[in-house]
Amino acid sequence: MNKVLSPVIRLRTSRKVLAPFAAGLFAISSSAQQASSYNWQQLNDVFVRSNPTLRAQEQSIISNKAAEITAAARPNPALQNDTTSATIGIYQEFEVGGKRAARIRSAKLATQISQTDAADARRTLTLNLRQAFIAALQAKSDLQFARDNLTNYQHTVDLNREMLQAGEIARADFLRIQLQTLQFATDLDDATLALETAKATLRGLLGPSNLPEDFDVSGELKAEPFDTKLDDLRKLALQNRPDLKSAETGRLKAAADVRVAQANRWPDPTIGTSFLHTGNEVPGPQWFEPFYPKGSTSNAMGLGLASIQIPIFNHNQGEIARAKSEQLRADFLAQAAQNQVIEDVDSAYAQFDSARNRLSLYEKTFLAAAKESLDIEDFSFHKGGASVLDFLDAERTYRATQLAYHQQLAAYLDALAQLQSAVGLDIGH
Repeated sequence: MNKVLSPVIRLRTSRKVLAPFAAGLFAISSSAQQASSYNWQQLNDVFVRSNPTLRAQEQSIISNKAAEITAAARPNPALQNDTTSATIGIYQEFEVGGKRAARIRSAKLATQISQTDAADARRTLTLNLRQAFIAALQAKSDLQFARDNLTNYQHTVDLNREMLQAGEIARADFLRIQLQTLQFATDLDDATLALETAKATLRGLLGPSNLPEDFDVSGELKAEPFDTKLDDLRKLALQNRPDLKSAETGRLKAAADVRVAQANRWPDPTIGTSFLHTGNEVPGPQWFEPFYPKGSTSNAMGLGLASIQIPIFNHNQGEIARAKSEQLRADFLAQAAQNQVIEDVDSAYAQFDSARNRLSLYEKTFLAAAKESLDIEDFSFHKGGASVLDFLDAERTYRATQLAYHQQLAAYLDALAQLQSAVGLDIGH
């Protein structure tokens, strides 16, 4: 059995082989130093300041606060002038039945809903940001792993080429070793594409003008412990979820709107005072009456009820019925929101628990087993006790296990982020 050198043991590597890779790694290192690097907290800070959807939600809050001013405004007084009798009066409409107080309460509750809606939009979009960040960390880790694998394996190919030229191995064995390079090159290309895709998602969430095109992400792809029990998470979710708070506030607002409709069934009286003047002070013939009729001079002032509707037919019964229907609808929506929160937590926890168990299997069993298998085949192949196919199969298994472990790490962090979002906790802490 012909012997070849292991990819783990990199003796006998010529300067001619190492020089191109050293130059490439130096170029990559220089590029990484020049690129702006952002960790999770930095990206999240930029996101909160610049995301257009969040900015739009802020304007919704401002708009509802302005609506509170409108709801609290009192009716303007009216100035009336009747030129046929020189009547000038000031009249004021007075709201009765608690209309103004009911409007103010409804408007304030609408503002609270817009605030919790904005918090829920931030919760959802922050989850998207976190998932894109995790994807970028995974792709960056896979890229470095694929680059190292390709570099190391290329050394093995070069060394075996020298042995082929020396007649120490068969050409068929060398071709099998050389063809395996394609898989390592494919891994490198896949990781590069995944990293660029994740970066594009991050730039889309933060805005292209807020992140340079050549930015980098910094952080470690590692499992963060999270041991809170499911029952405790359910309780926290019922306390924290902003969409549930919006639904509960919507129930209160619907009740306030019923109160507004009931108050509007009472007509508002208009009360005022007026001044009446008639006489012949204006010169001219008797038939000329430009502003008021001529005759004996008379001045008078009056105070009284100017107008009030008589609620015989319209008691605002249709609006009251509609508001009561909306109140029932808001009750049902609040119940549905609570059920959805519990479902979200249970589903996210099941996914997280599964990801945690799988990750534990990799860390406790599969990683060590794949490394041990590669070492055994490496030693046997070096000593002539294993075929090149056995060695390549162990190499493929080790590479696949490492890549799967990176994917499982990312799946764990992604599941953790979804669970934190479902509970309404700060993501990434």
